Amino acid sequence: MSRLGSNKGADLFWAHAAAFGALWGAVEITLGSFLHSLRFPFCGVLLTALGVAILAAQRQLLPARGVSLATAAVAALCKSISPGGIILGPMFGIMIEGLIVELFFLAVPRSLMAALVAGVFCACWSAAQQLVTQYLYYGQDLVELYLAAVRLAGDWLGLSAGAGWTALFAFAALLSIIGAAGGCLGWRLGRDARQSIEDGRQLRAPDAA
Repeated sequence: MSRLGSNKGADLFWAHAAAFGALWGAVEITLGSFLHSLRFPFCGVLLTALGVAILAAQRQLLPARGVSLATAAVAALCKSISPGGIILGPMFGIMIEGLIVELFFLAVPRSLMAALVAGVFCACWSAAQQLVTQYLYYGQDLVELYLAAVRLAGDWLGLSAGAGWTALFAFAALLSIIGAAGGCLGWRLGRDARQSIEDGRQLRAPDAA
């Protein structure tokens, strides 16, 4: 009986990982390719927020250890068939995002705070990964370009030179808000879905009796 229950649990685990991973991968391939084609700035952060939302919602339905990382593996495999040219970087990013969410949900699988903090860390990681990737491609000139952009933004806003860095920190705060919003959205959707499932079971229980 215990072995039957174990097999059922494993089937449920991988069913969730496959379903949510395929959804995440589809978002990366379709919406991601569209945003990249538009040269949308820091579109990876938006995609990361959506990925966190998917993982946070999943965790409300199945608070099993390892499911976020398994889901990320499925999404990364789906990303491997993307028509885009460079896929190793995004695949690596997806796995790291899954690992971050997994670590924050280990102790409290259904916590709103875990979803928020995981979203913040994932968004910051996504932005940092894009900057590092661009640095590897374009070198030191890219760093000078970003620094010049920060100074120019300060000049446009009539701020002092030091205030340009304040704008940079404000931008980092904006990224954090986007990531936290993704975590909150997923937590809310997952909680509502779980409540609907439980309500449906309660309604069917009298009929079964």
